[in-house]
Amino acid sequence: MKANDGNWYLFTADGTAASKVAPWSGTYYYFDPVTHLRVDNDYVQSQWGNWYMFGNDGRIVTGPVTWYGSNYYFDPTTYLKVTNRWINDKYYGSDGRQAVSQSEKINNKFYYFDENGSIIRNQFKKINGGTYYFGDDGAALIGLHVIDGKNYNFASDGQLLGKTYGKIENGKFNIYDATSNKLLKTLDSGDWENLADSFDSSSINNIDGYLSYADWYRPYGTSQDGKTWHKTTASDWRPLLMYVYPSKDVEAKYIKYFVSNGYTSTDYGLTKDNVANLSQDTDSATLNKYARNLRFVIEKSIAINKSIGSLAKDINKFMTTIPELSAKSELPVEYSHGYVPDRSGSIDNNQLVFVNNNSSNQTKGNTSYADSNYRLMNQTINNQTNNDSSDHSPELLVGNDIDNSNPVVQAENFNWEYFLLNYGKLMQYNANGNFDGFRVDAADNIDADVLDQLGQLMNDLYHTKGNQVNANSHLVYNEGYHSGAARMLDGKNNPELYMDAGYFFTLENVLGRNADKRDSISNLVTNSLVNRANDVTENTATPNWSFVTNHDQRKNVINQIVIDNHPGVPDIMSGSYKPEYVQEAWDEFYADQAKTDKQYAQHNLPAQYALLLSNRDTVPQVYYGDLYNETDQYMKTKSMYYDAITTLMKARRTFVNGGQTMTKLNNNLIASVRYGKGVSDVSDKGTDSLSRTTGMAVIVGNNPTMSEQVVQINMGVAHANEQYRSLINSTDNGLTYDGMGSAFLTTDSKGILRVTVKGYSNPYVNGYLSVWVPVISGAQNAQTNAQEVHNVLGKTFASNAALDAHMIYQDFSLFQPKPTTINNHAYNVIKANASLFNQLGITDFWMAPAYMPFNTSHYHEGYAMTDRYNLGTTDNPTKYGSGEELADAIAALHQAGLKVQEDLVMNQMIGFSSQEAVTVTRADSSGKQFNVDGQTFANQIYFGYTRGGGQGQQDYGGKYLGELNQKYPDLFTTKAASSGVAPDPNTRITEWSAKYENGTSLQNIGVGLAIKMPNGYYAYLNNGSNKTFNTTLPDAIASTDYYANKADL
Repeated sequence: MKANDGNWYLFTADGTAASKVAPWSGTYYYFDPVTHLRVDNDYVQSQWGNWYMFGNDGRIVTGPVTWYGSNYYFDPTTYLKVTNRWINDKYYGSDGRQAVSQSEKINNKFYYFDENGSIIRNQFKKINGGTYYFGDDGAALIGLHVIDGKNYNFASDGQLLGKTYGKIENGKFNIYDATSNKLLKTLDSGDWENLADSFDSSSINNIDGYLSYADWYRPYGTSQDGKTWHKTTASDWRPLLMYVYPSKDVEAKYIKYFVSNGYTSTDYGLTKDNVANLSQDTDSATLNKYARNLRFVIEKSIAINKSIGSLAKDINKFMTTIPELSAKSELPVEYSHGYVPDRSGSIDNNQLVFVNNNSSNQTKGNTSYADSNYRLMNQTINNQTNNDSSDHSPELLVGNDIDNSNPVVQAENFNWEYFLLNYGKLMQYNANGNFDGFRVDAADNIDADVLDQLGQLMNDLYHTKGNQVNANSHLVYNEGYHSGAARMLDGKNNPELYMDAGYFFTLENVLGRNADKRDSISNLVTNSLVNRANDVTENTATPNWSFVTNHDQRKNVINQIVIDNHPGVPDIMSGSYKPEYVQEAWDEFYADQAKTDKQYAQHNLPAQYALLLSNRDTVPQVYYGDLYNETDQYMKTKSMYYDAITTLMKARRTFVNGGQTMTKLNNNLIASVRYGKGVSDVSDKGTDSLSRTTGMAVIVGNNPTMSEQVVQINMGVAHANEQYRSLINSTDNGLTYDGMGSAFLTTDSKGILRVTVKGYSNPYVNGYLSVWVPVISGAQNAQTNAQEVHNVLGKTFASNAALDAHMIYQDFSLFQPKPTTINNHAYNVIKANASLFNQLGITDFWMAPAYMPFNTSHYHEGYAMTDRYNLGTTDNPTKYGSGEELADAIAALHQAGLKVQEDLVMNQMIGFSSQEAVTVTRADSSGKQFNVDGQTFANQIYFGYTRGGGQGQQDYGGKYLGELNQKYPDLFTTKAASSGVAPDPNTRITEWSAKYENGTSLQNIGVGLAIKMPNGYYAYLNNGSNKTFNTTLPDAIASTDYYANKADL
């Protein structure tokens, strides 16, 4: 029906508005799943996954249709787009487009379609510089043919050859007449020895059959003067760029570059003056002559150096000067007009997405081995089924983006998670050295299916649903900065903890900034997931964790200093990044942190932790770098805030429990009160034996000039006439801590605590901070254990006093250096200090991502991992230590009463060892095609590093799927929400490759490296498993006929 707003809607039998494909009046229409408006003239995906075209009137299209300038054909029966089919003497290719004014390879035959889309027959046609003849059936002729009484010889790709052809026979080059096959001449040696020694992978480097300008080959022979030629050996390989060039312009630049870099000869005219004017306008014969002579000079250099090392360096340096052969061809954002470096250190929109390519057209290439039926991009957070774009996060971040919508990958995730949860046992290390749970990295940027599946695995293994004891023993907490994730997790009964990033920003904006830029103090009460004005509920808030800072936020600060120190350097976070710049930034940061007036370091860090560590309805996380110097050996040097933060950490276990009230005392000051165990609010007298001796008041101000005044803090009737001491208090010089000049105050008969406050300005306090706790004798534990709380049916995590009792410790900094001795291995230091962590009140240990990192990553940490299963060996440890040391550290933490969570990095892998020819499109972080200063590219063959995973992946990838399938079959029968397909337990990933990936961040390889022939075909070597196209190689290295027709007869 047509609504009042003029739009068309369809209502189903139950009265709801139709969504996606719906039948009506003998045909089909498509309705937008969000707006429910009828969609006209668009090609859209149905709810069952197929794509259909809907016309101007909204009806589904059949037959021929023109859309965005191309012709397509839709099957009248299935309504699907026709691909790789003849229809009425027209041909529709692999992408469905009708072939028009182009050549197509169909069933290994070459055809040409005119401007009307009709194949041409019985005529010559010049295409991309080559001449072809198309016969009666429209296919290009190959071999010897008589046409109009004349003899012609056509190459295997259909190109017309000259009057002669050549063969290498018995080590000599024989030239024959093309029509009579008569031997015309035999050459013992000569330029024909530029030909490859053999036309297979033993003599020609290739990537999945495709040739790269960056690759090398073995010529049949080499010469230093063009007269004497030497047969090559298996070790005599040369760069293809000595013989083959993408254009005359590049050939001219190659000659000039090498001459300017010392490859000179007056005998051959190779001087700077002689080659200065070479350009793309120079005739080919002249350029080829110079290039030939340059080869002789290069061979002399190789003979003198007895090595090709210098040549390799020079050819690589030359390629960096050619945009189409270098990183700049990938259109990095940092070189775009007006770009300002981002302190995150990465550029979200520097992405390539992998594109399915099963073309039979050699001008388009074929990378079908890398194709995928999945790659369901951006189905993150609440957009899991691709119908809620209100709050979702882009798919692509950094490195090779793993396709977590792929059922094979999803099964591999189960295998990997199971491996980590049983690490010590499976590796036959310490049997108690197994992880208990996970911190999920970049949870907002991965297909939400894998979060469901992780929760399912944890429940199958540990029975965490509806069981608070088991859930609290196996924390899983997600990293994410999107508020919509809370709604997602609530809707799924909270299989993981939500990260309350909003609270981090509130602390930063209210307390961490310079005084003149701070937000209202009242934001501390309301601007987070939990409104703490009067927080007395149980099992109501979204279970969450929160923090003051972490490794990423500290990295951002250091990067900002580096950027500020190097203005006008757009690639300071990439190509121009240097370790010494980082060290300089750290020196500045430490000096800045110790100042009263800070530029980069946060103000009021103790005050922020005082609030964090006393808050209700959250699990606080303490950062390693706030306790220890981040660039010294592990735990060697304490930070300036160590005493303040650890005082609060220890007090948390002793005092923090009960209801919470945050009150704005004035425009500069708030008070946060925890009433004590068993005490919900000011009027509650308490139900627990520790009600009176527990509780805490935190008073925080953000104005360093606040005048002295007395404020009243209502501790509640349970604490009437009770003596309190200052756990932490502000002074002119900093802070006093527990046992260091503590002040004592007593509440009145109504429980009112009167505190004198004023503003302070020093390196520790820029405003005000004091923390007050009851005076007690002896030790006590205020925390609630999981046995004391009620289970919630079907719910995994619940925000209650038992969850609040947790404290997460992030045990690493990105910048911690490599250890200088085995004793300094982080794992060994952790093991030795396990009891200290318990004394500090830590319950959960967030372990650094332990995986083997890419050796050229900035930080040498496991977020840049190359092998998921290699957590370090004795001979090759990570910067944290070996896997055996890790297991021992975990066991020691367990012995001390802590649980240990591993950083689970499902989003990306970095530094794969092997290249793969993949089809790519330049994209943004959402995988959409992206323009940089008006430039872009699509559907290009790219030699990405997409294959690998290391020995660990080979040994353990998929190893436990059979066991998991037998014990927990539900894991492999539960269909994923995004794809409707269950994880696949039958395929082991022992090596990662592009078919399991969505794309990659720019790899600085160059997008123009794939060699193309003059006719537009990709050069290709049909050898081994590479069978897609016939061997099609550049004449200079492969065509005997080329040299036969050049010979002087």
